[in-house]
Amino acid sequence: MQTWIGLFWGFFKVGILGYGGGPGSIGLIQAVTVDGNHWMTSQQFAEMLAVGNALPGPIATKLAASIGYQVGGPIGAVAALLGVVLPSLVLMLGLYRVLLIYKANPYVAGLIRGVKPIVIVLLLLLIIELIPSSFPKDRWLVPTIFLVGGFVTMYWLKIPAVWVILAAMAGGAWFLR
Repeated sequence: MQTWIGLFWGFFKVGILGYGGGPGSIGLIQAVTVDGNHWMTSQQFAEMLAVGNALPGPIATKLAASIGYQVGGPIGAVAALLGVVLPSLVLMLGLYRVLLIYKANPYVAGLIRGVKPIVIVLLLLLIIELIPSSFPKDRWLVPTIFLVGGFVTMYWLKIPAVWVILAAMAGGAWFLR
């Protein structure tokens, strides 16, 4: 019971503080699960994040469900999912009503534009933290090739991300085992 409450409360805080959606929440989830509660190691988190990113759907809910399940079983998964989704659900219903009334207001538009750079900073900090576990000292070449190849195929060749992710999974299973 204590673990389920901890999962709910930890992911509830992520749901409240994680502005910008799933990618902006990843660093917060790591802080709660790895640094704060020690439910897993940084390496386990990086692996779970990689698998979660390979699957369709929002990353915050996938991480909440998988971490909740690992820590507290099926009820833990439900507790973590409710925790991460409930703040957004309540706030979205309230904000929707407000935005319908004030959507033409320049201050509201400025507020939204002002928050975008902060989300970019959160993503950059997460990338910096994940680099050591993604590029081990003795096996950095293949992940680097995947990184550059993924960027080239998605940005210049316009290959859909799903195909690049599937190819990286297959390549990782073959070359990084």
